[in-house]
Amino acid sequence: MADKRLKNSAIAEPSGVLAVHPPPTGLAPFVSGFVHRDEQVDGRAVRLLPDVRTSVQIMLADPYWIRERSEGEAWQRLPRVALWGPRHDWGYGFAAGRVTCFAFGLTPAGFRAITRGPARDWLNRAGDLKAVAPALAEAIDPRDAEPFTAWMARIFPVLEALFAGTAPAPFDWSAVTGILAEEAGGAVHKAADAAGLSERQFRRVFEELSGVAPKRYQRALRVDRMIRQLHPAPWEADAAPDIPIPFADQPHAIREFRALTGLTPADYVRLKTGADRTLRSVPVDGVALPEG
Repeated sequence: MADKRLKNSAIAEPSGVLAVHPPPTGLAPFVSGFVHRDEQVDGRAVRLLPDVRTSVQIMLADPYWIRERSEGEAWQRLPRVALWGPRHDWGYGFAAGRVTCFAFGLTPAGFRAITRGPARDWLNRAGDLKAVAPALAEAIDPRDAEPFTAWMARIFPVLEALFAGTAPAPFDWSAVTGILAEEAGGAVHKAADAAGLSERQFRRVFEELSGVAPKRYQRALRVDRMIRQLHPAPWEADAAPDIPIPFADQPHAIREFRALTGLTPADYVRLKTGADRTLRSVPVDGVALPEG
């Protein structure tokens, strides 16, 4: 139950580009959407919040760095074409001046088709797509000054060929995760029923696809709904705004939000304005920046 009274009433005009485009029907079982981001950033580190979705991200301006939150962890400079696994713990990110990114989100079936391995191997990490799928990395790398719409049109057939003959998820992933995000009681049992599996089978298959157990995934989904509702001008809205987020009470919601993000809901709202439309990152001070 995200408290909408926490919303920031002062909404500034959005700056830069941050937009998502749906995939063509044939790619929908494997690709969740195509994202274009082009924004000037302030050169501060950001706190990367949990994000259950996986993606391929291509950085066309300043290089991007990530670092896990534990003391002593080193910054990792990501390659230009990077594969991002599911994130269930917060970390840090950094770009010096400008983020210009072409990206596409992957469903669990799409991610598995690319990695040929379990999602848990990519939990809280990103890496070089060339090391996993070199031909794909080369084919989707944007050409010099290639517009985003032209890039999308060019890589549609590349992705269609990649996923041809690949089985989608063994159940309706959107329906199952909707139950986990919205049902107040017995959500895992209800999700297993919707998937047509015993609860034991469902837990095994779900973890293979997502990298974590259904309960852990459920926690991230519910906090993500809070993030979408608390942001004053989100670029991706909550899919079911009229369905309460099934926390026991407001203190429970705050505890869960803080446990997964390291912030209170009020902290999140304070750090966001309408001009900063990113959902799952907030500026952070006092973090040593990467060298080089």
